[in-house]
Amino acid sequence: MLVENGAELLTDFATINIKPQMKKIGDDVYFFSGYGTSNVIAIEGQTSVILIDTLESPDASAQLLHDLQKETTKPVKTIIYTHGHPDHRGGASTFKETVENIFAFNNQDTPLTSINAINHALNDRGAYQMGYHLSNAEALTMGIGKLEGHMVGLRGYEPLQPTEFIANGVSARTIDGVLMQLATAPGENGDMGYIWLPDQQVLCCGDNYYGCFPNLAPIRGGQYRDIGNWLKSLDLLVSYDAQYVLPGHLEPLIGAKDVKKTLSNYRDALSSIFNQTLLAIDQGLPVQEVVETVHLPEKFKNLPYLAEIYGTVEWSVRAIFAAYVGWFDGNPTNLHSLPTDAAATKMINLIGGASKVESALQKAITEQDYLWALELCDLLLGIGRTKTILIKAQVLRLVAEQETTATGRHYYLSTAKELEAEV
Repeated sequence: MLVENGAELLTDFATINIKPQMKKIGDDVYFFSGYGTSNVIAIEGQTSVILIDTLESPDASAQLLHDLQKETTKPVKTIIYTHGHPDHRGGASTFKETVENIFAFNNQDTPLTSINAINHALNDRGAYQMGYHLSNAEALTMGIGKLEGHMVGLRGYEPLQPTEFIANGVSARTIDGVLMQLATAPGENGDMGYIWLPDQQVLCCGDNYYGCFPNLAPIRGGQYRDIGNWLKSLDLLVSYDAQYVLPGHLEPLIGAKDVKKTLSNYRDALSSIFNQTLLAIDQGLPVQEVVETVHLPEKFKNLPYLAEIYGTVEWSVRAIFAAYVGWFDGNPTNLHSLPTDAAATKMINLIGGASKVESALQKAITEQDYLWALELCDLLLGIGRTKTILIKAQVLRLVAEQETTATGRHYYLSTAKELEAEV
């Protein structure tokens, strides 16, 4: 989402969870935030500690272990991964000398055939989304926590492989005297799971809930995240009578009333976006009109835990459209397109020449009409006006300052840096 003070909003958001802190939940649950991009939950058993997630870096998890040992000297013998993203598994090697069992959840999604054939492209786009090529001052925040460890000089991911996978459904376990339920809950990832501690009334929900609008559709690309299944997992989340909800990122929810209200609003907001999108598609609207039609209901717009800091409504709508309808937006004009250079040449000739486009481009920059400026840049680049490369980089930097989502900001700035390196 673009607003005039986008960078300021991100800067303010970056102060959340930036300092390491531990909250004790009841007698035997510890919630660690600010040690890395993600959070960690430690549960003290009879003779050992059960760890839910491990941060992204062994250096970060080593600091966490040091502080955990101030509370208990029991060794970490069990790790449970809420899902497979590296920022939740990458610090596991710190515990390799003591850990005996590592649980993960079966992936409920069927990966696309030969998805690994595009790993290079997805990794490159992922680096742009996450801001890996940016300075700390440029990146500001990951959108769901502080900058990842390897971006600030810590070691990179060192995960340990699971020893057991939880199958579809709910598995009741007693681990070192701690009663828990492990429930598969596909959402942000197909291998997401919940850990419910009934005696403590604590629910660890991974990344299916965190305190901002979720990344329903990552701009790095990848397989569609089935929002219908995500909503079912949020239904399950709401159904627990939890006093505490401990997410994989950002702040916990504390108190049964706040838990139920927040999770219900979160689910209902996402459900509204999903249902509005399907309705608009069914009315035959092309994708851009669907984007312009679908909005967060008024009652949800100013809720801080639905702020478009990580994901956005617009990108979610586009992803749903593509998943349900495919690439064709319904306008037969778009069934076939002119080659880029031919289309740009015809459009520029129609306008009256490149010099008029260049004048319009400078006017758009002066008037802060940056999206139009980017389109004009692409027209000029389409006819080989290479001097426009630096102008496009300049505009990308300007529009990045309006972007409220960390991932969008990262992508604008990363692309600007790449263009500047070309000349």
